[in-house]
Amino acid sequence: MTREIIDPEVFFNATGCLRNLSSADMGRQTMRNYPGLIDSVMTYAQNCVASNRPDDKSVENCICILHNLSYRLDAEVPNKYTQLNHMARSVYMDKTLTGCFNSRSGKMENDEYGVPLPEEDFKPKGPSWLYHSDAIRTYLSLMDQSKKDATLEACAGALQNLTASRGLMSNAMSQLIGLKEKGLPRIARLLQSNSSEVVRSGASLLSNMSRHPVLHKTMAHQVLPDVSRLLSFQSGNTNSYGEIMTSACYTLRNLIMSNPHLGKSYLTSNMINNVVSLCRNGSCPKAAEAARLLLTDLWSNRELQSVLKQVRRILLLLSRQEQPRS
Repeated sequence: MTREIIDPEVFFNATGCLRNLSSADMGRQTMRNYPGLIDSVMTYAQNCVASNRPDDKSVENCICILHNLSYRLDAEVPNKYTQLNHMARSVYMDKTLTGCFNSRSGKMENDEYGVPLPEEDFKPKGPSWLYHSDAIRTYLSLMDQSKKDATLEACAGALQNLTASRGLMSNAMSQLIGLKEKGLPRIARLLQSNSSEVVRSGASLLSNMSRHPVLHKTMAHQVLPDVSRLLSFQSGNTNSYGEIMTSACYTLRNLIMSNPHLGKSYLTSNMINNVVSLCRNGSCPKAAEAARLLLTDLWSNRELQSVLKQVRRILLLLSRQEQPRS
């Protein structure tokens, strides 16, 4: 229906109700299967983007609905990637049975699947909208245009859900976001937000994407400065601090270990000092574990050891200068 036929206030209240319902397991599953619902919500959001109305008050509701309906999509909704995952596991099992002395035979990584990705539906309907490239473009466009933190958080959250699994969907969505749609600079800008929730969603999304080696080179050049800045300057005064630091440590670990030469310039004394402090932070156990893994991997790399030794000497010198004189 055209925008003139729909009363804006009625539509806003209706999508607000659906937004609340979509956050529950039963509501999420029912709404995914309801004919025309996802199509309508997605179309409204796309029309607002096309007409330069990114902060229309109903857009926030629509994107939050799509964010919620994308949760556990790979596990809860049969899709084209479900069959491919089964095929990939079969190929993997065949390889491990014939090559049982392979040192990597006990570890299956989704970037090693020798199965082609499926073609997209030309006219998606229902749940297939949720992982379609047109939806990805809508989220990224809103990241460029919207000034509302809730909309930005929901866009990043939807992409985070699509990249959260360990299967082919995560691999494909990550490549679509980072390589085909060139969305990394827009995600990196979220890390500079004054909203800790926006930063948390952006950092979690980058952490998911950094698991895929095919993206490492591009991510290292485009997001490593912003991620390392998080570890250098982020304070622990927000409720999302632990999650942000956990994601930043894992992203930094994946990207620096894939390109130690490039990563050396980001290992500043301030950042290393913060990571060491994070290891001792008992109030954020997940972040402390992520920091320990990061430091362990950095120290295990010979190319990085000289940098870390130099940083350690600087930190020791600074600590002695700060000690009170008797």
